[in-house]
Amino acid sequence: MKKNLLFCSGWLIFSAGVLTHSYARAQLVAHAHRYPQETPAQPGKPARIALPQFLKSLSSRYGVAFNFNYRQMNQKTVDASILERKTEKLETILTEALAPLDLIFEQFEKKSYMIYSRPAAAPSPGSPAAPERNQSSPAGAGEQSPVNKADRTVRGVVKDEKGEGLPGVSVVVKGTQRGTSTNIDGTYELSVPDGSATLIFSFVGYVPQEKSIENESVIEITLQTDTKALEEVVVVGYGTQKRADVTAAISSVPMSELRDMPVSNVATALQGKIPGVVVQQNSGSPGATPAIKVRGFGSISAGNAPLIVIDGNIVNASIFANLNPNDIESMDVLKDASSTAIYGSKGSNGVILVTTKQGKSGKPSVNLDIFTGFQQVSKKLDLINSQQFAEFGKDASNNAYLDNVPGAKISDPNSARPTDYLRYRYPRGEVFEWFNFDDPAKVAALPYTDYQDEIFRTGKMSSYQLSASGGSDKARYSISGGYLTQDGVIRRSAMDRYTMRANVEVNVLPALKIGLNINPSYRVQQEVRDAGHWADNAVVNSALSVMPMIPIYAAEGSYTSQTAFAAPYNYPGITNPVANITEYNSQFITTNLLGNTYAELKLFKDFTYRVTGNVNFSGNRRNAYRTSRMPLNQILPPSVSTGTAYSDQGLSWLFNQTLNYSKSLREVHNFDVLIGMESTKFHYQDSQGTGSSYPNDVVETLNGSASGTTTTASSVRFENASASYFARANYNYKGKYLANISVRRDGSSIFGSENRWGTFPAGSLGWRISEEDFAKSISAISEAKLRVSYGLAGNNAFTNQYPYVATLRSENYSFNNSLVNGLAPSSLANPQLGWERSQQLDAGIDVGLFGNRVFLIVDYYRRITKDLLLSVNVPTLTGFGTAVKNIGKMENKGWEFALNTRNLTKAFVWNTSLNLSLNRNKVLALGPTGDPIRSASGVGETNITQIGSPIGSFFGFKQIGVFKDQADVDSHPHDPTTRPGDVKYEDINADGKIDANDRTIIGNNQPDFIYGMTNTFTYKGFDLNIAIQGSQGGEILNLSRRFFENLEGNANQLSTVLNRWRSPENPGDGVTPRANARTTGNNNAISTRWVEDGSYLRIQNVSLGYQLPAAWISKARLQQVRIYASAQNLFTFTKYLNYNPEVSNYESATIATAGTPLPGPLAAGVDYGSYPLARTFTLGINIGF
Repeated sequence: MKKNLLFCSGWLIFSAGVLTHSYARAQLVAHAHRYPQETPAQPGKPARIALPQFLKSLSSRYGVAFNFNYRQMNQKTVDASILERKTEKLETILTEALAPLDLIFEQFEKKSYMIYSRPAAAPSPGSPAAPERNQSSPAGAGEQSPVNKADRTVRGVVKDEKGEGLPGVSVVVKGTQRGTSTNIDGTYELSVPDGSATLIFSFVGYVPQEKSIENESVIEITLQTDTKALEEVVVVGYGTQKRADVTAAISSVPMSELRDMPVSNVATALQGKIPGVVVQQNSGSPGATPAIKVRGFGSISAGNAPLIVIDGNIVNASIFANLNPNDIESMDVLKDASSTAIYGSKGSNGVILVTTKQGKSGKPSVNLDIFTGFQQVSKKLDLINSQQFAEFGKDASNNAYLDNVPGAKISDPNSARPTDYLRYRYPRGEVFEWFNFDDPAKVAALPYTDYQDEIFRTGKMSSYQLSASGGSDKARYSISGGYLTQDGVIRRSAMDRYTMRANVEVNVLPALKIGLNINPSYRVQQEVRDAGHWADNAVVNSALSVMPMIPIYAAEGSYTSQTAFAAPYNYPGITNPVANITEYNSQFITTNLLGNTYAELKLFKDFTYRVTGNVNFSGNRRNAYRTSRMPLNQILPPSVSTGTAYSDQGLSWLFNQTLNYSKSLREVHNFDVLIGMESTKFHYQDSQGTGSSYPNDVVETLNGSASGTTTTASSVRFENASASYFARANYNYKGKYLANISVRRDGSSIFGSENRWGTFPAGSLGWRISEEDFAKSISAISEAKLRVSYGLAGNNAFTNQYPYVATLRSENYSFNNSLVNGLAPSSLANPQLGWERSQQLDAGIDVGLFGNRVFLIVDYYRRITKDLLLSVNVPTLTGFGTAVKNIGKMENKGWEFALNTRNLTKAFVWNTSLNLSLNRNKVLALGPTGDPIRSASGVGETNITQIGSPIGSFFGFKQIGVFKDQADVDSHPHDPTTRPGDVKYEDINADGKIDANDRTIIGNNQPDFIYGMTNTFTYKGFDLNIAIQGSQGGEILNLSRRFFENLEGNANQLSTVLNRWRSPENPGDGVTPRANARTTGNNNAISTRWVEDGSYLRIQNVSLGYQLPAAWISKARLQQVRIYASAQNLFTFTKYLNYNPEVSNYESATIATAGTPLPGPLAAGVDYGSYPLARTFTLGINIGF
């Protein structure tokens, strides 16, 4: 019933929107004939203003630059009331203002517009041709004087800091009226007096530049951005705002840097670009989705990923990762409560707002971007070879035999060694004559297979992107299509992705515009089992563990298995890594469709109404098949073939409407007020089936399996809904004193009836010190602003869809001495279950120096999250073991620094952006008893969450060395089975023994700080971009190493085992224990032995590009051509022994006390093996038509 109420609320909202729309349309019809008339002047206000003054006001408001012929347009006037419409898009205002003057505009860059007369109709034969637009004089310049006989011609090109041609630049001969403006590609041609002269190059938003000339005939100029003149606009929730007026912690992604990073996944391009944002590439698999966190962990189990909004559509990280980077216009990250509270319960972990490219008025432009390249595994692990393994394996078996069998001698043959523990034995030619560790000649002749080389390859990668945009004053469009194909560095892994986008906006009436954005995508992934344990047929772990002398194929051509060599010695049956790849076929297909439609209506003066409807469809299919040719763990061929079919689909819709009021009183008191309503609904269902014992490997679908062998079948279906009301008010006084308040009230169907609604208010204040008179006298200060914000947010991203109700399961009952089918409760109801709530304080300062050539942003924040959602144990008298409750409290606090500098600004341009952030996490409370939460990761308890420590800290023993000899063993507490050469642990509780009570916190995965730096260089058409990013501090629990450094002699090992303890006289490195096939002393327990430093520094991207001169491409009618080469993940400097130091969590972690699967922060930083990252090299070309 509650869901129906929520649905009805949404319908009522829609009905109100339709009525409002109908009334507004009637008003438009009633006033349509009065539109051409001038607006009556209000007392004290002019009815019309000069066009240059009008454009100047728009330039200040929207942070854009205009270029126009001042002499031709100075006398033109514009309806002054149009300036009152402060919430409309710039293009709408320009269209309405310029159309009566027979003027049009054209956008050449994101913040640059040209105003010129509407082209005349084509002249009739014999009539004089109309002058071309680029022959008109620029703003402030007169018409070009007639050419004298003593004059000469100077030509050239004007570029911006990125080396791209800059259209509309004024080029004037100093002291004269001679001038012109640059063409669309930045080129110009001008007659100048013979001899010496000085040219002045100027463009709104750029620093003017003078150039003295003598006999030169070609002059190239690079103009530098005047950051004081161009006010940046950022996207906020349900609107935009000038950067100068922002009082919240909002960071914008530099989109120019994304251009220099040809990546397959847009999320990876965020790494190191934004302070406080952690992007971890847990896997290098094609199509893998990175983990994103903003300002640390915000929850234990209700999700830590930020809200991602693409053109108003709320999407998951997978859809975001598949977005075509070339389609993105802007990307802003909201980090504090003041900016995220407008999203209420959805925004507690931060918000990423993505706006795709929209159409612009002007002639059509077409862009083609192609790059191709290859990728290789960036690192291989150093393993021992066959000869080293023979010596090591023999050592392990002998040590175990001598420890456990009285009277044992190394010389004892296998036949004399007990059969109750076969690992006392080692290969002596029993299975294969050549498989003999005692014969030095046979050891020297042992074959060797580098299984890393067998599973890795050089993968190809190509991308093709085509886009077009254009429009008129009535309609604008932007469309694009893309195809990406990528071969992974593990054989057979691959991805093909198809994307399309179409954005259209139409001015139906002067006060009404409608728009449609649609973005379908289709992705096909060829999967391999890359992560996890070899027992699960994981490719990477198998390749690192299988003995190096075991060949891939047997003599008759079938796959070998370690099982074939294992029987006499009880070695584990590690599966063949090559067979794991070739005999396992898994295809994962994803279909996404994002749709967004909107209508925006100018109701009355200062009021704008907007209604939006979004739809988001996502469907996934996986078809997997394991052939009968693959030798499985402990099973010799033929094995049992299995097939799996899985599909899911989710459909969500979102409807909202907003009413915005924007008013400025004499440019002193400036108001912007927004109110809105929103409703959402989400449907999901999935199904899965598994078949086995296929009669052949030809038909891989489930119906090809043997009759009656479909061993599992399951399906899931659920839905949820929400309704919201929100409001926001911005105020500033003369642009100096700023205030913002917002509130949102959310209702969600996933919570109990007693806590279904939550209210989330926030507010912020700002003071632009640089606008004060005393600050203006300090020339070095160009910008200075203090900010402070505080607010509340919620979190409803709990994976259990009905945690507050008592769900039912099938159950049989006895009725009249017969069993009948029925239902029984399967979970405990909790009608009081409610929102996770967080409160966040943020204080920041923005400082710009020397014309913003140096710009520093500093933020401090403190976030407290309480009422954490968690599945906990409940008294047995309830009849249940666990229930979901609101327990606990957690704190995140930290600092963020962002520094941008323009180091060199002449012909050679050098810009630097640097950011650094640190976050400290601490658990403050855990339920009524405060009992810690212990999490298991497949090999026992590995993590602990307890009061006073970071969430998911590593939990185990502290290794303090290796016992050198028996005297050392006798002098220190130890396990009863300990021998010399075993691991020495610290007696934490000082009770004289080593047991489970000596476990303690041994590290955590959260870094001391993270950082990123980008340096950009440009010179005469060349551009070089070098980006680095890294993490300092934080540990990794390397459980993969626990298998290939276990020193048990039954699997291949890292070369570190060569430094092991061998005898009291040869104690090794003091850290690595002895080889022992029957481990004693608890050597392989979870301890600091497996905890490694997770710090790293990565050269993330190096890109070199060249913009071809306009003179080279003009004959081909091209606007621009840029060729580029790029290298991704070029080098990583780290002490970490495994492939990738970016480890976020072990996916099958469980809470040991409750036994409930719960991935995420409770087991953060556990590495059980994953797909290595790739080093990628690409070569590309970008062409503008």
